Amino acid sequence: MQSKTLKCKIAGIGAWGSYFESWQALQALLNGASLPETKLKGPKPDIIPANERRRAPLPVKLAVASSWQATQDAGVEADTLTCVFASGLGDTDLTDYMCKTLASEHKALSPTKFHNSVHNAPAGYWTISTGTMKAANSVAGYENLVSLTLLEAMIQCETENTPMLLTFYDAPVAQILTPVLPNQETFAFSLVVFPHSADVEGPLLTANVEQQEHTTWPALQSKSDYLRRLYAANPAAKILSLAELLEQPKRDIVVPLSSGTALTFSCEK
Repeated sequence: MQSKTLKCKIAGIGAWGSYFESWQALQALLNGASLPETKLKGPKPDIIPANERRRAPLPVKLAVASSWQATQDAGVEADTLTCVFASGLGDTDLTDYMCKTLASEHKALSPTKFHNSVHNAPAGYWTISTGTMKAANSVAGYENLVSLTLLEAMIQCETENTPMLLTFYDAPVAQILTPVLPNQETFAFSLVVFPHSADVEGPLLTANVEQQEHTTWPALQSKSDYLRRLYAANPAAKILSLAELLEQPKRDIVVPLSSGTALTFSCEK
């Protein structure tokens, strides 16, 4: 299998989680800062109009808040970016609600909860709130979600010569599903990437697709127990391996892509 090299520039980053509400706060945790005493309840992204924001579930708010931060960090208009939104678990609270309702005697589903339950709901809220007419894809891939999404976005960025917004998000799992999906942490992370030839400031990210079997996710360098638990349990938080690479670029990381392939990432600041 011939390796294909993909390159892009990272122009903006956003992040939101149980103990951080910006990329800067997450950077501090990655670099050894103490965990805040108070756990955050959830974001309230002003970009979503108030009426819609009240109805929006947590995964939507996470994705939109992180996405907005990244566009502001990059200094770009949100409606100029093609988007890829990615969640490993989707909205398990709404899935649980619908299953319980349909298994009961009264099978009438809430129209609002039903339309919020679809996997592309965050992408829909984002495109409507920002007025963008650019393409918006939604990806699901459980524990390989991050690598699949990065590959998808970097290919689009290069072949279509267009800037991209990538957003990874997963919310705590519904209680009934915790025996099989243990995640109880909130997480979202967004990147604005440009073609590597673009005249923008930012780290250069390089990815190579390699034929490699039985690849596992690399261990985090961080000594934070919280970040390690988050990384292990929350599928979207696998992006923390790339976040660490951005902080410590003098090394490569290898992440699983499929049963027989892997992605090798390097970064130059």
